[in-house]
Amino acid sequence: MALRDYLNPTEQVSFKSGATVKHGGKDYQVIVTDRRLILYGRRGIVIKNDDVITERLDNVQEIRYREKGLISKRGIITIEAVRSIQLVGDASQMKRIFNSLLQFVQ
Repeated sequence: MALRDYLNPTEQVSFKSGATVKHGGKDYQVIVTDRRLILYGRRGIVIKNDDVITERLDNVQEIRYREKGLISKRGIITIEAVRSIQLVGDASQMKRIFNSLLQFVQ
């Protein structure tokens, strides 16, 4: 299945991350639609399986960014909603994702 199979018919994609981020030790692409934050991953070498996590944007209460590490800095985005979602990746990439996410959350 492709990402479009998980979107509602009238849902519009507003943002897609260029690279993947880590969540729970797995790689995901960050996608923001007009309604939801979606973490989308494809797993498997021969047989591909989808791994999808979603959170409604109106449930997001707070987004935080911090950096960790001295030599190879890692950026960490924490999204507080119904559950806490932590995304980890290269600091420069994570800053871009953080700034993009801020545009979509009230």
